[in-house]
Amino acid sequence: MRIRTIIPKSEARKLVLQRRKEISEIEIKRKTRKLIERLKEQDEFINAKTVHCYIASREGEVDTTQLINLMVGMNKAVVVPKLNPVSKTFMRGCFTGWDEMIRNEEGYLEPEIGINDSLDDVDLVIVPAVAVSVHGHRIGYGGGYYDKLLRELFVPKIVLAFEFQLFDGIESTPKDTRVDKIITELRVINVFEHSLS
Repeated sequence: MRIRTIIPKSEARKLVLQRRKEISEIEIKRKTRKLIERLKEQDEFINAKTVHCYIASREGEVDTTQLINLMVGMNKAVVVPKLNPVSKTFMRGCFTGWDEMIRNEEGYLEPEIGINDSLDDVDLVIVPAVAVSVHGHRIGYGGGYYDKLLRELFVPKIVLAFEFQLFDGIESTPKDTRVDKIITELRVINVFEHSLS
């Protein structure tokens, strides 16, 4: 049996943030295009009418601008997160165009208005990650917003990540919600199938 190397969250975060500084914007756009081509082939994406998707706002992130534009062109409804910094939760924001987005106090692009409404109509969640393990454990920036959101949504959860964000194992707790699938510029990882192997 193969022994898994489990890296502490803080170390994984540090490694990836350093790697992000070394990748050019041109390379990010190139790798992002490859990621999106793989995502477009997934049944979860093809069948989704409403997609919850983050807006990339940090250097070195997968460029979800391309993805959001694609989904709008496919007539998919795009729900984007609106931060509620007091409750550390997301409100529901509807993507209605880039001109309607503002930059919040934490530096993220978001709609000016969000509502505390059900996300029962969401068919798929595109989840951000600083780092992710092949077994579906992800880490973000430490705010805990997505941990709360993912516990409430019982729909497919997909992380889009570059290969340099991927680890064999990342420290996790029973409270952490795993994602179902990871898509990189090189491959698609079905977390459940990978965990059985």
